[in-house]
Amino acid sequence: MRWTFHLKIRARLVLSFLVLAVVPLTIVNIFAYHKFESSIERQTTASAQASLQQISSNVDTYMLDLISIAKVIVLDRSIVQWLQKPQDTGASSSVDQLQKRYKEELDIRYFLNAQKGSRPYIRGIYLLSADADRKIKVRSGTDTDLLPDRLADQPWWPEVLQSTPGVFVAPHTANYYKLRMQGPKSINLFYPIPSQGANHEWVFVHMSADVLLGEFETGIGYAGQKVGLIDLAGKAVLGHEDVLNPTSDELAIRRVSPVTGWTIAASIPYEQLFSSSREARGVTLTITAAAGLLGLLLALAFSKHVLKPLRLLRNAIRNTKTGSFQNRVQVLGNDEIGELSSSYNEMLDTICALLNRVKEEEGAKKDAELKALQYQINPHFLYNTLNSVQWLAVMHGVPQIKELLAALIKLLQSSLGKKGPFVTLTEELEDLRNYILIQQYRFGQGLAVDYQIDPEAGRCIVPRLILQPLVENSIFHGLEDGTGHIWIEAKMSGTTLLLSVTDDGIGMTPEEAEQLLHSESDFAGKFSGIGIPNVAEKIKRLYGSPYGISIMSEVGQGTKVLLSLPIREG
Repeated sequence: MRWTFHLKIRARLVLSFLVLAVVPLTIVNIFAYHKFESSIERQTTASAQASLQQISSNVDTYMLDLISIAKVIVLDRSIVQWLQKPQDTGASSSVDQLQKRYKEELDIRYFLNAQKGSRPYIRGIYLLSADADRKIKVRSGTDTDLLPDRLADQPWWPEVLQSTPGVFVAPHTANYYKLRMQGPKSINLFYPIPSQGANHEWVFVHMSADVLLGEFETGIGYAGQKVGLIDLAGKAVLGHEDVLNPTSDELAIRRVSPVTGWTIAASIPYEQLFSSSREARGVTLTITAAAGLLGLLLALAFSKHVLKPLRLLRNAIRNTKTGSFQNRVQVLGNDEIGELSSSYNEMLDTICALLNRVKEEEGAKKDAELKALQYQINPHFLYNTLNSVQWLAVMHGVPQIKELLAALIKLLQSSLGKKGPFVTLTEELEDLRNYILIQQYRFGQGLAVDYQIDPEAGRCIVPRLILQPLVENSIFHGLEDGTGHIWIEAKMSGTTLLLSVTDDGIGMTPEEAEQLLHSESDFAGKFSGIGIPNVAEKIKRLYGSPYGISIMSEVGQGTKVLLSLPIREG
């Protein structure tokens, strides 16, 4: 039992403390963590996208540089004019023409090498032409190991022939060189040169893809990152091939180049991307756990301090249950529990005083009951004696006395409670007639009473002695010397039984009517000891609103007392 007591109080105190102290802190920490996590995710994602944008911009810079080289060559008039000259190197050419032709070719090659300049990623620049039979010829170039016939065997060469603008060839293995067949992947630009003949001519800029691969390996600054280049056909041609199918545990971002149409894709493991967020979550959980443990310890210590005076009070109450009222609780403080202990001590003092008083009153009550028994007259003895007087009146030929005693005997039967607290309206009216008969013998024939009773209302159940006080009030207060007329009515209206007692007596003012409802008026000859206020209170307690008593009266015009009761039959 002791453990149950401590468990209930302590559990409530600890739970209340944790709810009020730790739970709000936990909610704040969780809210702050989610806000921080969302901010980190947005910032990290934005940083990764910005890094990928930078890589894409760097790739586009290289590609635009190839276009710039090609445009410089195409816009050079000397090269265009040289390309348009017939290539006649036969025996008819003079030595001077051959020397001039050779010098022009050296100048063109020197110009192409100048465009290559200090760009180590440019592996070669060539001027190509294709005749009507689509046979490819190298007109000039920075080196001589290019195999033009193999270009026509490449899967992308038909696109070069059909495209009017420049064509970028995605990273691939360049197997169209004599000495560089196993070299790194290459990127090509074929930029068309305007031609007036049937031949097609291009500036062919060939670069190494290693420079882009270096950009991809540098990446976007996250461990476990994967960066790759996807061509227009949807194939990963440079870098990590896994960027084509990122897993659900990776953040996948992409950037399409407006220059080449290629897609640079990257995937970053969420574990690396949100590592700082996980650290923040660990800190939040640690703070919350520490706060919860501290709150639990404080709650246990506080509950122990609070429970001590409660235990003392509990032990005192247990002793009181055994019938001992002498143990008082030690008051340990001026707080609410101290006040409770003081109140308990005062209650014990009061109980002891009341017990002593009850003992004294019980002794006095027994003495009074003994004396009352000595002087008590049995009501049944009075009832039997009146019966004997009634028969004597019959024997001596005095019918008035017999009639009066018969009415009194019936009233005594009713007053002895043989009929119970509820009667039918018919029974109530029978007792009322006996009472009025007695009063008519007292006041003479000047007291007239008429009845207007709805036959259906006679079956209704009403409280016993509910009409007699109203008639008694009319006789003794409304009529002078008991002379006058009284009308008693009973009818049903919907679910309500309406009873009224009307007299043609002296009447009263509204103030007197109000006073009559709330104060008892004592007068000689009162039979039941029940006044109008008692009747009103009885109806209020039995049936409540809207049932009750109302009084209508004018001075000199008589008084009408109306009762409203619910219709009850049974």
